[in-house]
Amino acid sequence: MNDSERQKNMLDAATALRRLLEPGLLGNHTWVEAVEVVAFSSALGTDDVLVRNIFSIYVAEPGERPPEPGRHFIDKKSKKLKGLDNWSFRVTKRPVEISELLSCIERYGRRGVWHPPGQKPLQVGDLVAATPMFCPPDAHIEIPLNAVLKNNFWSGSYVIELKDESKSTLTKLVEQDAMLDELSGWLTTMLPLNISRVPDRIGDVLFQIPSLALIAEFQRRPGMPVDLSMAWSPEITPRSVVGEYRIEQDGLITSLVRFDFPEGTSRLDIPPTSGELRFSVWDTQKNVLLAATGTLSAYSGRWRTETYTSTVAEQPRRFKAMGPADVEEVHEIPITIGSSRRPPQPLRPEEIDWRARRELKARMDHLVASRRFMQYGAGTASRRDERQRALDDLRQLIRKASQGAIYLWDPYLCANDILNTLAFCMDAGTELRGLTSSKPSKPSKKTALKNETENETENENDGESDPAVATARQAWIEAQRNTLNSAFDGPSNLRLEFRMSWGSQGSFHDRFLVFPGLGRGRTRVWSLGASVNHIGAQHCIVQEVAYPEAVLQAFDAFWNQSSTPEHLIWKNA
Repeated sequence: MNDSERQKNMLDAATALRRLLEPGLLGNHTWVEAVEVVAFSSALGTDDVLVRNIFSIYVAEPGERPPEPGRHFIDKKSKKLKGLDNWSFRVTKRPVEISELLSCIERYGRRGVWHPPGQKPLQVGDLVAATPMFCPPDAHIEIPLNAVLKNNFWSGSYVIELKDESKSTLTKLVEQDAMLDELSGWLTTMLPLNISRVPDRIGDVLFQIPSLALIAEFQRRPGMPVDLSMAWSPEITPRSVVGEYRIEQDGLITSLVRFDFPEGTSRLDIPPTSGELRFSVWDTQKNVLLAATGTLSAYSGRWRTETYTSTVAEQPRRFKAMGPADVEEVHEIPITIGSSRRPPQPLRPEEIDWRARRELKARMDHLVASRRFMQYGAGTASRRDERQRALDDLRQLIRKASQGAIYLWDPYLCANDILNTLAFCMDAGTELRGLTSSKPSKPSKKTALKNETENETENENDGESDPAVATARQAWIEAQRNTLNSAFDGPSNLRLEFRMSWGSQGSFHDRFLVFPGLGRGRTRVWSLGASVNHIGAQHCIVQEVAYPEAVLQAFDAFWNQSSTPEHLIWKNA
């Protein structure tokens, strides 16, 4: 893109942004919150310091602009990454004027220099403005861009993006997944900014304009019309709008209808057909999209309810656990309960939707593609960092691959291991099971490593006839109960049962993370190369199992054999 093309491109972007920020159109936005992830590095052969743009987002906000903060950096200290030893990452956050931001875009068009308001010039790639796009909130399917947008859970947001397609100054960061994951994990301790979810946005500059003019809700009950409700913001003068819905199946549009959408509540009949359902609200006076849903399910009457506001936020799960550095960590996990969730039930054979089953498999394949094979301890990273990376990967699988149930099977599983893994499940309705093996006490890390190496096995009776062993076992169980009972600050919102296998069933050695699917999707299983209590601390491999059903059957056998009160460690329904 030559200079004249760049100038026109940026002028068009500023014009589009100015139009979307028009008072009363999408809301009354009066200032912008600027968040910039930057990296400082030394220029080769000089004492100059380069400041690179890693990712920037500017979010339009209503109300009175807050005062300038005392310091722009929100991190306590800079972040370093192995492999980028001379880079130092920081995060800035501050309010800026809309007029200053518009001038910044136009100035880049004229000079090719990105100089944000209140900030030093940032090194960027060749930025190209894309046409404005509308990002709905997450619904039946997650929208990746929402991982970096702010509070995009009502009517959606417009986004204008200045894209760095070449990533010429950031190639090493973009190509190293582990490096980007580590940076993203650091960012999420300060902001809901999961840039590892959208690595193609590294180096980009985003402008988010939330649609605050109205709130629309669409709810469908099985065999019933869709319930519609719409309310304008008190600050916005109501205008004439129309609603639209579209149903798609296998790339085919099976239904596309526009309808009158009055303020208040009303009802709408929709054909009883399967497919992906989307709603939107169009402003006929201003010719602008005011609200849209993500993809919902448009199943016929025998299927579940779907709503635009598809999840209900519960009190976050707050708990403490011992982390990889043997230091107590405090975690807060946002908990959702699907507004239409029912207890998991296998479908009757005549009700199986084979297309939905196929699509579920495709989505699962996409979700876990990057985590089918994971290796730890093969590089130069420290044992602590590798253990943290392994735990982060397990937590990501637990968040993404669950289809209503998750089972963790590990002979050395203890309460702290559960807090470091299963407790990160964000759906309070998911059935969680933990199964450990008989032992008088939790082995030390040194003993556990020795047993791993030598493949030692315990005898089949697990010392069942030895009163001292039984007493020690009960003491260990009480210690696990105490750990779980004291870990949570408020409701656990955890549907968990933790058992110990001992007695006639015997012991086991392998470790697995099982996603049984409960009849709604195929079973998936990951083999854990080490126990959770030290996974990643030495070389190990975590990989998806080719024949998961056999593993599930074996787990069920051990689980059912361990069903007496003596086998129960902890249960919370």
